[in-house]
Amino acid sequence: MWARPGGKGANVAAVLGLAGVQVKMLGAVGSDATWPIDCLKERHVDTTDMYVSPDVPTGRAFIQISSEDGENSIVLLKGANFATNTPLDEPNAWFSRNEQQITHLVLQNEIPLACTIAFVEHAASLGNVCTVFNPSPMLTPDELRAFPWSGIRVLIVNQGEAADMHRALSGRDAGSEPAKALASLPAFASIQWIVVTRGSQGSCAGVLVGSERVWVDTQAAKTRTVVNTTGAGDTYTGYLVAGLMSLHERDSLSSERIKAIMHRASVASAMAVEVDGAMESIPSAKEVDARIALLG
Repeated sequence: MWARPGGKGANVAAVLGLAGVQVKMLGAVGSDATWPIDCLKERHVDTTDMYVSPDVPTGRAFIQISSEDGENSIVLLKGANFATNTPLDEPNAWFSRNEQQITHLVLQNEIPLACTIAFVEHAASLGNVCTVFNPSPMLTPDELRAFPWSGIRVLIVNQGEAADMHRALSGRDAGSEPAKALASLPAFASIQWIVVTRGSQGSCAGVLVGSERVWVDTQAAKTRTVVNTTGAGDTYTGYLVAGLMSLHERDSLSSERIKAIMHRASVASAMAVEVDGAMESIPSAKEVDARIALLG
């Protein structure tokens, strides 16, 4: 058994750091294992707002990897990331300290849901923060129905999650195109980017351009050898967000521009599965650009 750095929030922060954008990680570890903070620093992540709990241990994930195809099975053990009465409970104070720096807020479901909702709602009240949500592990049907989706600008899920969300919110099967089925629901009408990853079948995105939702499909990037799929989705998310951060308000959002952002995320994700580990498998921007050039 090996101990390695990871966790969805930490992985995405590491991706953004390696992609060359400014990123600050807000999270919590226990005093029993603070070395993941050092791993984030090595990947150019600002960790000044990380909280070290004196009495709740660092959260852990027990991951089994198939030697045949690199697929994983994960059991999560909550720790300091689910502790209460920490800076994670105070979005107002955190945003007031960082408001001038924050353009994008990236959230997942490995912290208390009440905390996630508080950050979503506060970011929405500011009006100038793009909130990205990857609801994994998946919320319960009741949580999905109660979630403030109007505060989300970018939603990233895999195909199975999209189908589960549609079923929970509509009571119907999503059919052969869960991404479009999900986008058709009133709760998601205002979400600008709805991105659905489909493994070896690539990914698709429905992006609001003006009043019209434009659909873009991209093929999966070729992988040389699948070693470990852990962290591949986080790598895709991070590079997609890095691409969004490169956009400016005046940029025209064409299908070609959307596809280029998705393709870069796909290539990075394909590279991640070629290396063992989660955070250790994330490629740098230079490595991703070299692979894209090689692919032509």
